[in-house]
Amino acid sequence: MSRFKRNEIYTLEGQNADATIEVVLTDEAGEYIVEKHSIHKPPPFDRISFDFRLAIKRVDGAPIRCWRLLQDIKNDVAGADREAVEIYPPESKVTNEANMYHLWVYKEGCGTGMGLRPPVTQK
Repeated sequence: MSRFKRNEIYTLEGQNADATIEVVLTDEAGEYIVEKHSIHKPPPFDRISFDFRLAIKRVDGAPIRCWRLLQDIKNDVAGADREAVEIYPPESKVTNEANMYHLWVYKEGCGTGMGLRPPVTQK
């Protein structure tokens, strides 16, 4: 069961500010806010297999730089079997107004196929 729940007030406020926001979720402790954004892609980008984008931030504005925490939020909101990527854009496209992290979540069954696995030992 997810520790993130729909926050009606944040969702309505967010949707008034940004039409791509589908829902805004908050965790039980009130520490994190997760915006789920739809992705509208004109051709030829409509063939890219992203389903939605998660924008994640702390309520107090402090940075998050713990991979495990972002992974757990992705699992709670998008699903443990979904793959997501974080993108670092060209400096000319950076919008650095908050300590917010963006994960682009692939459609179910899609992804990069990348991952780190322990090395196979030879017998």
